Amino acid sequence: MDLDKLREIIQVFEAANISEIEIEEKGSRILLKKSPKEFVLPPHTHMGASIPQMYEAPFSSALAQQPGLGFAQPASAPVAPEPAKEEEGLATINSPMVGVFYIAPAPGEPSFVEVGSVVEEGQTVCIVEAMKLMNEVTAKMSGVIVKVLVENAEPVEYGQPLFALRPIEEG
Repeated sequence: MDLDKLREIIQVFEAANISEIEIEEKGSRILLKKSPKEFVLPPHTHMGASIPQMYEAPFSSALAQQPGLGFAQPASAPVAPEPAKEEEGLATINSPMVGVFYIAPAPGEPSFVEVGSVVEEGQTVCIVEAMKLMNEVTAKMSGVIVKVLVENAEPVEYGQPLFALRPIEEG
């Protein structure tokens, strides 16, 4: 990874309200972490007084051969629906990455889904923007959207539930 790209990644990371990000690219892995006190920096701090932790680790060739792994492809990695805690029988559609949640393809356009929408497996339900890349998030099962759990343009974490979904029984 070239130094200019690394600097850009660090700047985006420091400006974002996230605590951790891990990026894999071309055989290198970079992990950036913030301690809780680093989230809100004093006005006199220049780009953050402390430097995020970074490391590079060898990239496993076995991982490179698995589809959906690697840089700029995290949305294709499967995210299994999990039962929602509030109500039995519900599943969740979770964020496949750290980024910003968008419920519509562009400002002013209709939402991909809303409460009551029936979705089919593989249907796009939202976008998570990560490092200026728009990643479509798809439903992993057919169902009815019961609740949208995140506000539009809100930062999301990896694995964070985005929607509560009542699965449709096939049969």
